[in-house]
Amino acid sequence: MAGCFVEGEGLPPPVEGFYFPAGMVASPGGRVLYVANSDFDLQFNGGTVQALDLQRLRRRALGLQGALNPRETGAAVSVRAACEAVGLGPNPAPLLYPGPCAPLDIAALDGDEEIVRRSAVIGAFASNLALAHRPLPEPGATPGATAEQNARLFVPVRGDPSVTYFDVADDRLDAPDAQRCQGDACFQLDCGATESGGRCPRDHRIGEDPGQGRVKEKLPLEPFGIAVGPDGTSVVVSHQTLNSASVIANSWDEGERPELAGILEDLASGPTELAAVPRPRLVTELKQIDYQPAFLLTYVASSQLDLIRYQEPAPMSDAPALLYQSTTTPITALASGTDSRGIAVDPSERQACEAGCGDVDYECLARCAAIPIPAFVAHRFPSSLLIGEVITTLIEQDAARPEDRWIAAYETLVIRDAAPLAAYPSRVEVGHVIGADGARHRRVFAVAFDSGLAFSYDPEAHRIVDVIHTGRGPQAIAFDTGYTCGDDRERCDCAPGSDGCEPYSLMYIAHFTDSYLGVVDLDMRKANTFGSMILTVGKPVPPRESQ
Repeated sequence: MAGCFVEGEGLPPPVEGFYFPAGMVASPGGRVLYVANSDFDLQFNGGTVQALDLQRLRRRALGLQGALNPRETGAAVSVRAACEAVGLGPNPAPLLYPGPCAPLDIAALDGDEEIVRRSAVIGAFASNLALAHRPLPEPGATPGATAEQNARLFVPVRGDPSVTYFDVADDRLDAPDAQRCQGDACFQLDCGATESGGRCPRDHRIGEDPGQGRVKEKLPLEPFGIAVGPDGTSVVVSHQTLNSASVIANSWDEGERPELAGILEDLASGPTELAAVPRPRLVTELKQIDYQPAFLLTYVASSQLDLIRYQEPAPMSDAPALLYQSTTTPITALASGTDSRGIAVDPSERQACEAGCGDVDYECLARCAAIPIPAFVAHRFPSSLLIGEVITTLIEQDAARPEDRWIAAYETLVIRDAAPLAAYPSRVEVGHVIGADGARHRRVFAVAFDSGLAFSYDPEAHRIVDVIHTGRGPQAIAFDTGYTCGDDRERCDCAPGSDGCEPYSLMYIAHFTDSYLGVVDLDMRKANTFGSMILTVGKPVPPRESQ
């Protein structure tokens, strides 16, 4: 279908609503939810990217959560009254979308209630999106950029084909106070369009002009999966129909634009989704270690998973970057190993270990690097969640100084187990629920597009613990988890247990088939709503052929 799209023909796409949303990501500081809409049936002259006010959505969702879970034990709950408390009526179409209330019509909101704060028009058939951040400055260093120069959003667009990029704001809570975005500046969505809702011009579409990249070629057809390297300087994209992958070099230097830097061809059949492997902190502290950023790659038509690496050329060189296959892991845990889709990693245990090491405590950092990183794959035929580990191997030598002991590092992937799922899982992400103890607990969430279900896997219990009923065609998921302060439900960096500091966790699900977002409550303390969709964002619209 990519070849059918012609830019500029047809009606402009709706920028205040959703239309076949295919990708979604939340900003790390909880200010913005970015959504990519694909214009899948070509009813308009392009898709859109939107920057949603996540704080306003959170306020409504948590307000509804509170109304449906009264503080008084055993108190009666009126669903109609709870919906009316947040300005909604009861659900008139529970067979089309789950939840207690009517949809939140975001197109009708304005002023202090407006949800879509910025938007831009892109080509048709966006498949996903990824958010990249500039590495934080060292403690005591003077920041060299503003919050508006610290983050970029990348969207693979099959209809151009291109990877369209946006300069967006940085709202990280761990960034220096002077650099974190404030107010309306948090909703920056700059792709060169002259106004909100305008079309992104050609110079923000990477790969359309072969004269702009290092490889002097166009981006391969059908860009699909995307992942950002650990320091935000490399972005890898899969190309399903050409059995290839490409890498975009994303320089943070002022005035530099991202550019197509390398292409890897002759991959196995059907490369699909990607996940970046976090770099061990030992490698960051010991910059002389031989190490290249690693990415995990799934395949829809091959019974294997690949680990590919990106190697930047020498400084001052115009040579293309090197993207190459490092290792291949056959899928043998299942009778049929073909058709793997989404993939995610969970580095939290290793990163918690590394946080307890001093900058020059290399022995401690080496012990942390030995902690495997769990990896999870949404697999079909049979439908299951593959569970594996990314293992880092350090190469050592005899040395007088501790910092000279380690000379290289690399990763390998192994598959350890599989958990059965319902029909045809597509995406998988790692998130958190709030337990009965008020603490966060890790979960792995896999959505099944065809069956309208989302599965919650407990990596400690090694089993599926919850099944969440969604609407039709759940496609992408994003999480908003943290602590809120004050009546506005703003995400804050407060001490758990202090006055006004309340933990929360919400999951957003982009429903591709009927073009809306669903909000799922992930707080186990809320018995009436935990594990269910409590809010519908945007008016669901069935596909034209089904109307």
